[in-house]
Amino acid sequence: MVGTLIVVVLEMALLTGVWHLGDGLDRQRQAASTLAGTLAPLTPDTAPAATGLVRTAVDQVVAAGVDVSAGTPGAALVAGAEAFAATPTDPAALDTLRQADSALRVDLDAAATARSWLAAALHAALLLIATAGVLAVLRRLVDRHRAVERRLTAQQLVDQRERRLLALVQNSADLIVVVESDGTASFVSPSARSVLGRDPEACVGQHLERLLGEESLVVDRMIRAGRQGDQPVRVHLVHAEGRSLVADGTLTNLLDEPSVGAWVLTLRDVTDQHAAAEQLQHQAFHDSLTGLANRALFTDRLDHALMRRRNPGSAAVLFWDIDDFKHVNDTHGHSVGDRLLVVVADRLRGAFRPTDTVARLGGDEFAVLLEDIDEESAQMVTHRVLEGLSAPIEVDGRVWTVHASVGIATAVAGESTGEELLRNADIAMYWAKEQGKGSISVYDPMRHAASLDVVALQNQLISAMETGELVLLFQPTVDLESRAVTGYEALVRWQHSERGMLSPAEFVPAAERSGLVVPLGSWVLREACRAAMTLSADSAGPTISVNVSSQHLVRPGFVTEVADILADTGLPAVRLVVEVTESVLLDDFEAAENALNGLRDLGVWIAIDDFGTGYSSLSYLSQLPVDILKVDKSFIDRVCSEDHAASVTLAILEMSRSLRLLTIAEGIETEEQATWLAERGCVRGQGYLWSRPVPLADARAQLMDSDDLPDADAESVDA
Repeated sequence: MVGTLIVVVLEMALLTGVWHLGDGLDRQRQAASTLAGTLAPLTPDTAPAATGLVRTAVDQVVAAGVDVSAGTPGAALVAGAEAFAATPTDPAALDTLRQADSALRVDLDAAATARSWLAAALHAALLLIATAGVLAVLRRLVDRHRAVERRLTAQQLVDQRERRLLALVQNSADLIVVVESDGTASFVSPSARSVLGRDPEACVGQHLERLLGEESLVVDRMIRAGRQGDQPVRVHLVHAEGRSLVADGTLTNLLDEPSVGAWVLTLRDVTDQHAAAEQLQHQAFHDSLTGLANRALFTDRLDHALMRRRNPGSAAVLFWDIDDFKHVNDTHGHSVGDRLLVVVADRLRGAFRPTDTVARLGGDEFAVLLEDIDEESAQMVTHRVLEGLSAPIEVDGRVWTVHASVGIATAVAGESTGEELLRNADIAMYWAKEQGKGSISVYDPMRHAASLDVVALQNQLISAMETGELVLLFQPTVDLESRAVTGYEALVRWQHSERGMLSPAEFVPAAERSGLVVPLGSWVLREACRAAMTLSADSAGPTISVNVSSQHLVRPGFVTEVADILADTGLPAVRLVVEVTESVLLDDFEAAENALNGLRDLGVWIAIDDFGTGYSSLSYLSQLPVDILKVDKSFIDRVCSEDHAASVTLAILEMSRSLRLLTIAEGIETEEQATWLAERGCVRGQGYLWSRPVPLADARAQLMDSDDLPDADAESVDA
């Protein structure tokens, strides 16, 4: 029993020795690991503030029992700590200290390995002599050893993660600020230098205002609100160099996070992206050439202006179109035209109030929105701006004078939409164009309605030429001496299905504006020639006179068209009289001259209709192949009652006789007029005295009995 007790006591002593064999070494390794964790995040900039912590960690290593005798890693560690304390900002001193700490930990790891071999040998001996209880004690020692290793491994992982996180924060392009609840910054990332041009260390411990300026109030309000989670932030900052910045980011509430206990503000410089977005938005709503608002922005502002005008007041739209601008582009190039447009845009921009909207709608069209203005004031403003716009503009050494046609449309709130108001101003602008260059016209609903009627009439006229609603009437031309019928004038009428018989005055102007006067003239010319052949197939038969518009006469191919019609119908050219008015000659004299010469070459007669009411120049009579002058009815009406009218008519007759032209008096209604004209050498006459315009069958009957033409009631209405 004594021996057993001794063995047991020895075993217990051995077990106790093994148990406590590694205590000192564990304390040393733990102290060395703590020192390593303290040194890991240090940089030369942050080292001075941590010298106390480093000194304490080194003292703990020494206190743990590390051998500091000469030549040992412990001595090197103490020497490195003293050098670091002397020059904490020296990178070499910091690196030396880290190397000494690393060498110490290597030495302690080796000692731990040697201790493990000793423990293994003791365990082997005890296993031979120890009881099951001794084995349990040894197992406990092993477990304790493994637990220590696990703790060391876990600490190393934590240290690694912290170093990685610190590296990410220090090298991030985003500005990261840890903000305390009182608004002071407890941490500012190094990116403050690149983002704001400010020293991050100088801002630590200071109120956020030092870093963000006035925009810190935005963050302060969010902190006082105390909301949880991430909150989006957009602030406008000023760089240390004075340039403006736009930053987006988040403010995160981490007060409940033990390792932080504060707010974290993350900001990213988005100045370039913000400027690009603003530029895109500007381009979407502004004209690239002039910088004025474009159609989209103008329409939007117009709609909003009309919505705001629910109270008494009105808005006006001015629609501007530069006169003859196409000629500038065609003759001098688009670059000159563009520079003219830029000057015009600048003048318009400067001529109106800041609250008004000036826009370029496209090409040479501009629009201006005036708010809180009546129609009279809008006209006054437009006249004033037109005068300023006409000031000379010099481009490439050439001086230009700009004129514009302006349409004005006003609307009281709630009565018009923006689209309608702009359309009305556009319509008024075209009315201004019709008045002449530099004109102003105000939209009139009644006039617009009349225009729509004209358009409807134009559309119906197309159908009328296809369905046979157009008819020709014929008014005879009479020899004033023999009273025999010498010819007929073909006059078109429209048997309208709803409005009855329409005279040319009711639909020809609409045809001229729409270009339909050309096909209409072609129809009249062909039908008149065909009708003349039914009156007589002889070349000595009565002539047929047809009025030709200026558009038709100067159109290329007109002479060829006349030749084709004569060939198709078989009418001799000498029986066709083409009548043109003096105004036709003024529209395009050169083209008219060429066409008339071509007709003369065919053998067609040329007559000037309504002579005396237009240009009435001897120069064109001497240049053009004119055969007949038709004296206007306005002179014939007064030849027997006014000396002046009689003198003018007599002068025309004398001039015609001297130029060897045939004279036809129009609108003769009384025998007295016919006698006066015959006595003074007028050869032929035409008027109600003999006949109104009649259908072809009646004209044929008149021709068969021309000695007994029926007298018509004298009226003052011209055929």
